[in-house]
Amino acid sequence: MKRLVLSFLMLAVLLSLGVSAAAVDDDVWKTAPVIKSVYEADKEQLIVEWEGNSDLYQVYLDGKKVSTVNLNGAIIEAKPGRHQIQIVPIKLESKGVDSSFSLEIGESEGGKLGLGKIGLNIDLAALGIDPKDIIQGSQSETFTLTYAVDPLFSAVPEITEAATDHQDRVVLSFKDKYNSDLYRIGIKNGKDVNYIEFDPASAEASELVIKNNTSVTVILDQEYLKKCGCMIPELDEKHSFSVTLEKYAVDLVSHAAETSAIHCSKESKSLSYTPVAAWKTAPEIVYASQTADGQVTLRWEHDAGPLKCEYEVKEITKTLGVKRKETVLSRSSQKELIIKDLMNGTYYYTVTAVYSGEAGDTSDEVSLKLNNDWVTAPVLICEALPDNQIKLTWQAAPGVESYHVTVYAGSGSLLRYVNLDFKQYSEFDVQAKAGNMEYIFTYGEDIVSDNGVKLKFEIYGVRHTAKGAEQQSSSSKQIIAVK
Repeated sequence: MKRLVLSFLMLAVLLSLGVSAAAVDDDVWKTAPVIKSVYEADKEQLIVEWEGNSDLYQVYLDGKKVSTVNLNGAIIEAKPGRHQIQIVPIKLESKGVDSSFSLEIGESEGGKLGLGKIGLNIDLAALGIDPKDIIQGSQSETFTLTYAVDPLFSAVPEITEAATDHQDRVVLSFKDKYNSDLYRIGIKNGKDVNYIEFDPASAEASELVIKNNTSVTVILDQEYLKKCGCMIPELDEKHSFSVTLEKYAVDLVSHAAETSAIHCSKESKSLSYTPVAAWKTAPEIVYASQTADGQVTLRWEHDAGPLKCEYEVKEITKTLGVKRKETVLSRSSQKELIIKDLMNGTYYYTVTAVYSGEAGDTSDEVSLKLNNDWVTAPVLICEALPDNQIKLTWQAAPGVESYHVTVYAGSGSLLRYVNLDFKQYSEFDVQAKAGNMEYIFTYGEDIVSDNGVKLKFEIYGVRHTAKGAEQQSSSSKQIIAVK
């Protein structure tokens, strides 16, 4: 039992001093190492790995020793630029000086093992661990590299959009100009923060990461999040989301991806988003235009998934840019509405999705400025004819059904063209026809005086809406004096 304990204690001493139990007595350790991998671990930090048979190595960068290791790999600091790396195997040889020492180990009397204290006189030189000289083996072939810091380390991604799909999954979109291999998503709710990684190359995540050139979309699938032990964003609860781009280091020897080292961008700024049912997202008005005199066509897009939503179109009435009221024009499952019989002016419209009586978000407001040709006042020309007749001419506008003419007779001097003495004398309607309009008006002797007669004509166009309401164009006036 004592012999077993002593053997164990001797082995512990050797291990604590870093001495291998099996010494290498031949010259195999001198064989030149072969550099197998060189890749970037972090900004201005390289990992070098090699094959060799020695217990110790010295690593040289540009002719300067930068590390001594007892492994077949080392981390070295390096600035961007062109560098040379060599690996040299070394061995420590005893200097032959006195290297013995005494060691007392064990336990006091009455210990459980009953070994008592043991005094040892150990000659480290005999064990090959006394002071040593360095012997070098064959140097590896020089590996020359041109090192540049991966720009991913300084990149700051930005989440451009957050949405909720029809499976109530949050969908994040962002830009990736670095063709990253992995994406780490941060999810925060209150003080709780979870991070989850998406690997597009894995079977589980391949359908949850959609890459289109530099545009990337990641779907936060509930089952995937649950399996990874990550929180699941709930509807109608405010969350914050972030993204970090991750990319495997590139081995500068083989030029293959080194999956043991991952480069990370900076974490994006958090985007606050409250997931909502997909059908509640606002419709997008994609077409709004005057398609005819007094007629407007609206079209919109909205993805309601399997649900059958209705769409409520409202007209917004404003005064000096301030909203005064909203009027519901239509509610239907169609995604187009034609609004007819509008007069000149500026009109404002919105569209809202409605499902089971509940309204979603409202679209952005669109405005249209209407300028109907028929609303413009007709230009009236008056020409005096013999026999108390006045010839009226004007141009008919498309869409006008008839023109209403009111005649006012005035008294006083023929030189007084502006006065308040006009009184309504006659009124009539003229059926409209395309092009030039002409009408002969005859007045009676009852309004003729010694000073002649002064007549004022007022004219405007008339049309009717689909519901029968009368609409009138602007009116024009013309005065003619006949002696």
